[in-house]
Amino acid sequence: MDPNSSSDFCFEMSGEAFGSVNVPVSVFSLILNIIFVFCLLFPHKGTKRLKQPLNILLGSLVGSNIAAHICILVMVVYNFLSPTSIESFIIWWFVPVIAVYTMMTSVNSSHWLNVFYCFQILPVQRPSFIWLKRNIRIFMYSALVFSVVVCLLGMSVNTAEIFILYENTTENQTDWTGLDNAWRAGFWMTLGLFCLSLCVMLVSSCATLVFLWRHMKNMEKSSSPVSSPRRQRQIRVTIISIVVQAVLHIICSALVVLDEIIIDISPWYFDIENNILCTIVSLYSLGTTVNMGVSQSLFRQRAVHVWHKLFKPHSLPVSTIARTVSSDILSN
Repeated sequence: MDPNSSSDFCFEMSGEAFGSVNVPVSVFSLILNIIFVFCLLFPHKGTKRLKQPLNILLGSLVGSNIAAHICILVMVVYNFLSPTSIESFIIWWFVPVIAVYTMMTSVNSSHWLNVFYCFQILPVQRPSFIWLKRNIRIFMYSALVFSVVVCLLGMSVNTAEIFILYENTTENQTDWTGLDNAWRAGFWMTLGLFCLSLCVMLVSSCATLVFLWRHMKNMEKSSSPVSSPRRQRQIRVTIISIVVQAVLHIICSALVVLDEIIIDISPWYFDIENNILCTIVSLYSLGTTVNMGVSQSLFRQRAVHVWHKLFKPHSLPVSTIARTVSSDILSN
């Protein structure tokens, strides 16, 4: 917190700190996501192609992560150049809006991916759930379209807020009623999106975790070949990846909402340049990327293939090696 005057204070992340944190994070995450794009487009020979809607869900998750980190790098360049024109001021506000809503797309893709796995893993008995499982592709497509439409609507509200601010600044107006109304609409839109996605993520994750935990305990008591230690390790990998993604989701949602609330109620200027908000987006996207690389067998098998091709050319076939470290349950 740096005092600007006797009454005004500013709590802000400096441009140097923002760049030093986010440049390596964004570059590393972009490299991983570009590799994931290659894996999705050109799967390894002998690897089963992903069925829809899993391919679309992973593609949406990877694409939104790439878009978010590109926005972060644009913000780093902006902070480095420090332009002072009104047009650059619009960019200063608009790029973080794009970053936040691309992160929301990533969040939505992630929790719908959890819902998809939930229906694939859990046995369903109720007629409504049976119908939903049979029509899971249509349901996932509809959910993704709904999420995109809501994100675009929220982005439109925030864009209106930016242009109202621009007009008031250029015309020296003192009536900020329109800006305040636009900000309120954008705030409640963001809050509603995060609360909805958080509820969906928690319900689907908890249901899947409870089922897998009980299934693993039953396997430990059983002596059948299906209950092998390798199979139990696969289930543990799945459980850990679900827990990690849920924790990332909760922390990110809480921090973004907290950032918006503090901006509204704090007596000082807080995160005016949106560096803190964009850092939250960047770290969440990196965590999601790493978790996706570990939990998705398609990406792991390609990584194992490349590793053994470069360093162990005479080792076991890649399919044998990959199965010993992968969780096939996530690729079904």
